Amino acid sequence: MKEFFRIWIKLTKPRVTTLVLVTALPGLYLGTDSTPSLSLIFWTLLGTFFMSSASFVFNQIIEKDKDAQMERTKNRPLPMGQISPLSAGIGGLLLIVLSFGVFVWQVNLLSALVAFSGFLSYIFLYTIWLKPRTDQNIVIGGIAGCVGPLIGYAATTESLPLPAWILFLIIFLWTPAHFWALAIFLKEDYNAANFPMMPVLRGIPETTKLILYYTILYSISCIGFYFSTDRVGFLYFGITLILCIYMIYLAVRLFQFQTREMAKSFFFFSIFHLFFINLLILADYSLHWR
Repeated sequence: MKEFFRIWIKLTKPRVTTLVLVTALPGLYLGTDSTPSLSLIFWTLLGTFFMSSASFVFNQIIEKDKDAQMERTKNRPLPMGQISPLSAGIGGLLLIVLSFGVFVWQVNLLSALVAFSGFLSYIFLYTIWLKPRTDQNIVIGGIAGCVGPLIGYAATTESLPLPAWILFLIIFLWTPAHFWALAIFLKEDYNAANFPMMPVLRGIPETTKLILYYTILYSISCIGFYFSTDRVGFLYFGITLILCIYMIYLAVRLFQFQTREMAKSFFFFSIFHLFFINLLILADYSLHWR
């Protein structure tokens, strides 16, 4: 039983899914004038967790042979033969069914459809079509990771208003810089697997320039969110401004020195940045609206 859970934890990547769950929370709260019930929050996050987990399972089924060629991924359950693609696929389908069941019976149909659209875009748009073919894969394919705010708003309002799309845009602009930093210190792995990642095709100097470009756009979107809604105040604006300045500083340093260590520093701070920004929205909203 312990081995079973170990395999499925690797397949479903719960640590990565946590960030998706965090991005769904602002939509749950900002989409309503009253505090959402704990029941609604629980079922929405659970349905999101199941669908996100299914995405990672099918991604690893499709990329099983590629994963076997990369140092970082060669010890995953499928390349190691610890589980068959058929068994993993059955488990992935079960997760999709569970997600739909949770959303339709406990939340609403729109949230189920939004979550499923994220799954489809991650598997078909990103994994199958874009990732093996273009260095712009994460720019367009990153749409899949942006659905958290849409799910949150859909759960509470049964609609997708403009603020939901602004939060969507924030994650959309965050994704390329975050992922390209990862691709810099995993360049050899992606090259070995013949993935056309930005550092492999265009080189690290061009990649770091684009990281800086997207970091500036992402920072503008984070700060701009303050002016797009009356549901966050100066607490969000002040702390976000400081964090964005520091993130731009890291991007400038990466552009200047172009080292694996700087890429790692930027990568991990970008995770913290997006995670904290979303929690900051909740904290500021609670101060002003509760």
